[in-house]
Amino acid sequence: MDLLRKKLQQELEQQPDIQIQQSDSWGLPVELINIPYTIIKRTTMDILMKMILLTIQRLDVSEPKVIADFLAVEPLFIENLFGKMEAAQMIKLREDSFELTGLGVNQLQSGIYEHPPEEAEKKFYYSPCHNSILCEQPEKVFTAKGKEFRLAKKFPGSLQELDDEQLRVTLLATRVEIAEGSLQNVVDKIEIPQKLGIQLIPCVEFYVYNRVENSYFTRVWNTLTEEWDEHLEKLLDDQAPLRK
Repeated sequence: MDLLRKKLQQELEQQPDIQIQQSDSWGLPVELINIPYTIIKRTTMDILMKMILLTIQRLDVSEPKVIADFLAVEPLFIENLFGKMEAAQMIKLREDSFELTGLGVNQLQSGIYEHPPEEAEKKFYYSPCHNSILCEQPEKVFTAKGKEFRLAKKFPGSLQELDDEQLRVTLLATRVEIAEGSLQNVVDKIEIPQKLGIQLIPCVEFYVYNRVENSYFTRVWNTLTEEWDEHLEKLLDDQAPLRK
């Protein structure tokens, strides 16, 4: 932290009108959270699947073997596709024969096959002081062992305050949805975030004086986001600057 503080101090002092009055370092409490979600993969429907769906529409099909014989296709291929379409709720067995569901009809008409939803999850850091998710969990995180941010107790925050739209925006920022050629991945459902633990993220605080404007203000470097944190700076300037 001493090396980081020195580097940041040199950066601030490059501004001729700025004079550093005091500095400090502390840990910002953040929660490591897990966001479970399901993703749907959409691909262009292949010819064999279309032929199976069209055959089910026009003929009484009691088992996959009927279509395998009718289309002169290896039964194993047909059984595999039948399994996929049943899992995707595109077809269903009613009494003694298969029929297309509404979903199956729509996908046949569009020519797009929606694969069954797949479960996935991503880990992020949520800051109660910001009442927002700061970033996805990076490969390496530095944690503080010293004192906690002095305003932390005033901002308990709550994961429950994050709505679906905020969670969706957070996930989309990590490129979980893709569209490449005939492949498209779409986030279908987002589950309630799960809290995994709490960590203290090192932050470096400077209280500085602007000679030209004759004003004092705070700068805070957040090592998690690797940038100056305007939100924390405003909190400190409004409520607890290092020096009045």
